[in-house]
Amino acid sequence: MKLHAIIVNLFFLLGYTYSSSNFVDTNINYIDSVIKNIKHFNETSIPNVSSDSSIADTIGYKLEIDSAEVIIKKNLKLLNLSSPINYEYNPYVLESINRYLVKDKNLIPKMLSLSEHYFPIFEQQLDRFQLPLELKYLAIVESSLNPNSVSKSGASGLWQFIYSTGKEYGLNVTSYIDERKDPLKSTIAACEYFTYLFEIFDDWNLVLAAYNGGPGYVKRAMIKYDVDNYWDLRKHLRKETQGYVPTFFAISYLMNFHKEYNISKIDINLNFADNDTISFQRQVPFYLLKDRFCIDEEIIYYLNPSLKKGLALPNDPIFLPNDVIFDIVRNEKYFYEYLERVNKKEILVNEKRQIYVVVKGDCLSTIARNHNLKVKDIMDWNKLDTDRLAILDELILYIPINNE
Repeated sequence: MKLHAIIVNLFFLLGYTYSSSNFVDTNINYIDSVIKNIKHFNETSIPNVSSDSSIADTIGYKLEIDSAEVIIKKNLKLLNLSSPINYEYNPYVLESINRYLVKDKNLIPKMLSLSEHYFPIFEQQLDRFQLPLELKYLAIVESSLNPNSVSKSGASGLWQFIYSTGKEYGLNVTSYIDERKDPLKSTIAACEYFTYLFEIFDDWNLVLAAYNGGPGYVKRAMIKYDVDNYWDLRKHLRKETQGYVPTFFAISYLMNFHKEYNISKIDINLNFADNDTISFQRQVPFYLLKDRFCIDEEIIYYLNPSLKKGLALPNDPIFLPNDVIFDIVRNEKYFYEYLERVNKKEILVNEKRQIYVVVKGDCLSTIARNHNLKVKDIMDWNKLDTDRLAILDELILYIPINNE
């Protein structure tokens, strides 16, 4: 009889939860205690009542789900109160949150670590442009905070700018540099683009949809279906854009409430805080920095993802660890003397000097191609003013060691 009384009481509570979410918030502990009592009676008092056990287990599972959803609703309300972005709870958002808690559960720990480096850059610029700071989470949706990320359509960098949009917002792309991958410059461009989109839509959810699908596409859909709310428009959009805003909400949610799910950052073995910028008077290859100051080239590439050819360009700031910058400044005079001697080939670094004897059929282009060199370099090294060669001519070549 006690078991049946408890179950009746529990059904009453369950029915009440659907009419009052506040009731669930204040009485969830009591409901949990009722479940424990049911399990206790199943295990000890009435071991043979299989139907009662099945009912109790079903109710317990239902309450566990309801409890999780109540927590998500409550936390989204807190997030909504602190942001101009309208964080709304609905089944699409719930599905996205659960996906990152189960299927894609390894993403958030890594993002928590990388965000310590990138989020201060994002927040400073978002604040300068008077934009919602929560837009920083969009870079996780776009690139998983990987500045070298490139999409199938050619979009590149933390904020995934395509070439034309990047150029429109001042991001330089050349053979030597791709500023779409520059964390600071690309963030400034993203802020300018956010500002432009908000002037069009005056609604942050529609801005997010337009960032993914394009402002023209979203605007045409709004006119065609006569709606001005993202959630009403959502079913009329492409599948990717349908999932874009719920994914953004899910990332925002878990980056803020990760501790409630026992999610913590992982060690990525990079101390981003201990670096600064320095510029050089002339072009400096990364391998020379490695040779003179014992810094791993991978670290230089990671700190400077916009540099494409392994070269620090003249008078263009480059990020390096503080201890390396200290050594460079302290030995600046000697470093430039060393650099000059390397350029004159008085010192060879990562290359060897070779005398090549011209044979029948040779031309500068084939010699350069066979040794992975440039025709211009061969002409400079040998002070040639013409590309004409004679059999048995001797050419000085400087062959990179990794070409062998």
